[in-house]
Amino acid sequence: MNTTKLTNSQADALTSLIKKTSKLREYEKKARALKVECTELLETIEDVAKANKGSLNNGEHLMTFKLRKGGGYEVKPWKKYGIDKIVTL
Repeated sequence: MNTTKLTNSQADALTSLIKKTSKLREYEKKARALKVECTELLETIEDVAKANKGSLNNGEHLMTFKLRKGGGYEVKPWKKYGIDKIVTL
C-alpha cells in the first residue's frame, strides 16, 4: 500500500472530516427513525384530516395536509397524503 505523508493542515482537515462525517451519519440515523415515527402518527390522523378538508387545529397549532402525486414514464405512479404547512397560533 502506497501512502503519502499528510501535512499538518491536511491531517487536521482529515480529522475534522472524520468527526463531521461521523456526526452527520448519527444525525441521519436519528432523522430516519424520527421520520418513521412521524409516518406512523400521520397514519393515525389521516382519516380525520381528510374529513376535515386537509386542515387540523389543536388550539396551539394549525396543520394543513396535501395529496401529492408523482411518477410517470419511468417511475411507477404514486400518491401520498402528507403534511403541507404547520402554523403556530
